[in-house]
Amino acid sequence: MDCPDVSSPFPPGLPLRPLFLAGFALSLAIPMSAPAEENRSPEPEQEAAEAQEEADQEATDRPTHTETVVVTATRGEEAIVDSIALVTAVDSEELSNSPGTLVDEALSRVPGFGLFRRNTSFISHPTTTGVSLRGIGPSGASRTLVLWDGIPLNDPFGNWVYWNRMPTLFLDRIEVARGAASPLYGSSALGGTVQLFSRRPEPGILRARAQLGSFGIQDAEVLGSHEADGISVVGAARMLNSEGYHRIREAERGAVDQPAGVDFRSMVGRATSGPVHFSINYYSEDRRNGTPLQVNSSRLVMLEGGITQDNWDLRVFGQDSRLNSDFSRIFPGRNEERQTARTTFEYSGVGGVFSTRIAEGLQAGADWMRTSWGDHSQNRLGAFVQKRLELMPSLEVLADGRVDLWQNAGSKASVNPRVGVRYHVLESTTLRASAYRGFRAPSLNELYRPFRVGNVRVAANDQLGEESLYGAEGGLDFYPTERMLVRGNAYWNWMRDTVGNVTLEVNDEGVFRQRQNIGRSRARGFEAEVYVYPDANSEFFAAYLFSVSKVEETGLRLPQVPFHQGVVGGAWHGPVSVRADLRFMGDQFEDDRNELPMEGFVSVGLRVSYPVNDRLHVFLAGENLLDAEIVSARTPIETLGTPRAVHIGVDVDFAR
Repeated sequence: MDCPDVSSPFPPGLPLRPLFLAGFALSLAIPMSAPAEENRSPEPEQEAAEAQEEADQEATDRPTHTETVVVTATRGEEAIVDSIALVTAVDSEELSNSPGTLVDEALSRVPGFGLFRRNTSFISHPTTTGVSLRGIGPSGASRTLVLWDGIPLNDPFGNWVYWNRMPTLFLDRIEVARGAASPLYGSSALGGTVQLFSRRPEPGILRARAQLGSFGIQDAEVLGSHEADGISVVGAARMLNSEGYHRIREAERGAVDQPAGVDFRSMVGRATSGPVHFSINYYSEDRRNGTPLQVNSSRLVMLEGGITQDNWDLRVFGQDSRLNSDFSRIFPGRNEERQTARTTFEYSGVGGVFSTRIAEGLQAGADWMRTSWGDHSQNRLGAFVQKRLELMPSLEVLADGRVDLWQNAGSKASVNPRVGVRYHVLESTTLRASAYRGFRAPSLNELYRPFRVGNVRVAANDQLGEESLYGAEGGLDFYPTERMLVRGNAYWNWMRDTVGNVTLEVNDEGVFRQRQNIGRSRARGFEAEVYVYPDANSEFFAAYLFSVSKVEETGLRLPQVPFHQGVVGGAWHGPVSVRADLRFMGDQFEDDRNELPMEGFVSVGLRVSYPVNDRLHVFLAGENLLDAEIVSARTPIETLGTPRAVHIGVDVDFAR
């Protein structure tokens, strides 16, 4: 029997799922009125006073820079001003109050943090979402190791990062440690380490966030946590859909050009009983990359479990992944395209991490990972040891080293040491210095997978060797009061055999490149950070990075690396909370020949949040509010980054 045709009462295309969640949240968060005296709504003055009191309490509870604890730089807890490496910590409040919607957009406020081609993960092909720090990384593969509670998140096949696989509400904080960490973490950490930390489980937590915005964004996520009978569970899920935006200027578009959009779904959960825990992470996405034939989709599932004791920790993990990606050639005039490849990559990675504290100031560990793709595989095995010596209360020396074995067709070894010194000159001043070596083994993607972007073809190279980096740096932290922290750091890095996309031929058919070890290059620079808290409810921050990265043989600049980048901004927390920042980035080149320049840009972000009551917050936020034109790539036609984007949403805490 045929079903009757029942028309929907809603306009076509209306985003029902986030609106339903928002409406449901509002119905639970806003108490119903009643005539009884005790249920009357409080006066506006009382609500404002309560909101101000809550903001004052949150500001008071926020740890100062001397109380902020980080662990990534040394695998052990230490105050951020005691770390031998320069570490920036981004807490959950900063993540939630970021003008952007995604994790990597919040981290873009850390100078030196950047994805390939000025991209964000919003509408980028996953192979371009590798991260580099301090301008080390002229291709899409990460020269920075990304961890989730000690487990590597870099894709086992291509070394890029799926930044949206962890819902924002699930994250407690993120640490960004600059400088080679290969002596502790092995391959991919030659430029530094980014670590994402999960929220700790709490009883009776239920929180939701929903937002709508530019480019048809429909975004909803939920977090839940509970403890009972010695078992704790915490989990989160997120769904985001967007029609996307045009990445080609209107005057240059042809019939094949259409908006680049994305739909993604992520879920993560963890159960803990005593010292034992088990986690699962699921992520899938579907992307439209700007033309009808250029699309891709990804799916991954990770299982992780471990045992944590007072003096040792063991974790094992496995990930199964699939990447579908279609490529095309676009003809002059952009009115016709022809499919050049339809590829499906199914691969897996398994591994384990073990660490132990042998004695006071002495720790050691080992890790292993195997990646398999068809007939190709890669094994990596490493072991490290670290010793901390306190020569006097104000002077500490840290020495660590690591040996790695990695195997593709043959086996190779890499030895990476580090030594550092931290000295408290005054009660308010810390000096630090370190020297190190880092390395990265080429990924299976770089060794065996060719690809095409627009009219640029890039060939694989199964003869690639490891990248290595030798570095030294020194700096200081100055904190005269709990309301001020000033940091400065200078660094010198020498890189050997960096893998880059080398141009071999340019003709009417397009540009032909190949991945090659490009010899020696150097990167040197200076970075500074300033944090000022005039009172309990306001803050000011500024950060800057000057970086010069060049190939020694030619004197040409490494592609995708600007000389100048930074951010300046502030926040005020009260009945209405406001956070604003201005981010800038200088000129850079798209290509290794320095023939395709890309101009710098200035981007302004703003977020305003208002607490309706204890449970419900509404917010309005936007990025690139001045609608600056951000050139993200030249292939050779210019591709544009995110234009002005505005979104509005609700944040509901059901447990209050």
